[in-house]
Amino acid sequence: MTDEKSSFVLYAEYLEHIKLLTMEQRGALLTAVLCYASGDELPEMDGMTNMAFSFIKSRIDRDTAAYLEKIEKRREAGKLGGRPKAKDISQKQEKAKKANGFSEKQNNPVTDNVNVTVNVNDNNKNTLADAKALFERLWKVYPNKKGKGQVSDTQKKRLLAIGEDRLVKAIDRYSLELQKDADWRKAQYGSTFFNSGYVDYLDENYVPGKATEHKGKSNAFSNINHRQYDYDELEKQVLNSQPGGG
Repeated sequence: MTDEKSSFVLYAEYLEHIKLLTMEQRGALLTAVLCYASGDELPEMDGMTNMAFSFIKSRIDRDTAAYLEKIEKRREAGKLGGRPKAKDISQKQEKAKKANGFSEKQNNPVTDNVNVTVNVNDNNKNTLADAKALFERLWKVYPNKKGKGQVSDTQKKRLLAIGEDRLVKAIDRYSLELQKDADWRKAQYGSTFFNSGYVDYLDENYVPGKATEHKGKSNAFSNINHRQYDYDELEKQVLNSQPGGG
C-alpha cells in the first residue's frame, strides 16, 4: 500500500469563501489547490484568493495527517499479525495470574488501588498531551498568531472537550467574517480568540452577521459638538449681566 494520496476531498463549506471571489480569482484558487495537492509550485495569488486558499490548505493538511495516521496503524497491525484472538488473551491473563500467585478468589486491595491511581494519572497525562496537540493544530489554522503563551493548559483542555471539528468550524466562520470586512476589521490575537472569542462562533451561539453590526456605528460621544470656548470672555459676559455689573 502506498502512502501517496492521488486525490483529496472538496467540501461544500468552501462555497462561502469562493462566493466572495471573482471568476478569475476562483480559477487561480482552483489551480493553487490542485498544485498544492500534487506537490507542484503554487501560482501567484492576490490577498483575497490567498486567504481562501489558506482555509482549504489547512483542511487538506488535516485530512492528509489523518490518512497517514491510519496507514501507519494498519502497518503496525500487519507487523503484529493482526489482532490476537480473545481466547489467546484470556489464556495469557490466566497464566499471568497463576505466575503471580493469585487465584480467582484472591483480591489484593493495595495492588488494586495502585493500579487505579496509575490509570487515572495516565489518563490525565494523555488528556493534556491530546489537548496540547489539538491546540497546536488549531494555532496553525488561526490567522493572527500572537499571544500563544497566554493560553493555559487548563484552557487547552476545555478546547479539547469542545472538539476539533467544532473549533475549526468556529475559526472558519470568524475568518469568513474577516474576509468580508477586510477593509476595516483585523483579527483578534490568537490568545483572545482561544480564551473566549471562539464562543460566539460555536453552533449554539453563532448568529451570521451579528459581529459585523458594529461597523460604522459612532461612539456614544462622537455626536457631541465639541467647541473651543473663550472662558475669559464668558466670565465677562456673566459679570456684566448681573445687577451692578459694568
